[in-house]
Amino acid sequence: MTPSAILIQTPAIDFGTFLGLSQQILGYSPSETVDASPIELPEAERFLACLAALKDRKTAGFAPNLLTHVSFSVLVAADDRDMLDILQMSAGMPFVVTDTQMRGVELAVITGTLAQWKNAVASGAARESQSNVRAFFNCVMSLFEAVGLNVWKDFENYPLQDHTYYLEDKRK
Repeated sequence: MTPSAILIQTPAIDFGTFLGLSQQILGYSPSETVDASPIELPEAERFLACLAALKDRKTAGFAPNLLTHVSFSVLVAADDRDMLDILQMSAGMPFVVTDTQMRGVELAVITGTLAQWKNAVASGAARESQSNVRAFFNCVMSLFEAVGLNVWKDFENYPLQDHTYYLEDKRK
């Protein structure tokens, strides 16, 4: 069985309170640069950009050092042998795992910050990872990219014969 993943929890930011109080205290809205952009950002990326603007009013986009401020949960279904490798690659993230009615298949929920997911995907999508594990982390990466969060811009992906791809850090 190829492991599958579904994004089940994303951040819910109370922008009204955050921006209202920030503007009162700072004298400017941390969202002014983001709001002036013609590009519509996903909620999590908009929040990260606003956090960056707290430190530097002119900053737009999200800063990599702020990725720990948003959390996501992924529902995972995988063969029990693959699940162990997936959970090990997701080191540091809390999880709940249980057996299912299907023999040898487990269900898990893994929760982590965007920084943790970035690291887990980079580790799990390594060339030396098992094919099914790499396929899972390729899927997770696609889930985040589908909601507008591509935090793997520092990585190049290379296709493999098994229809997965591995990631390699371009900065090295």
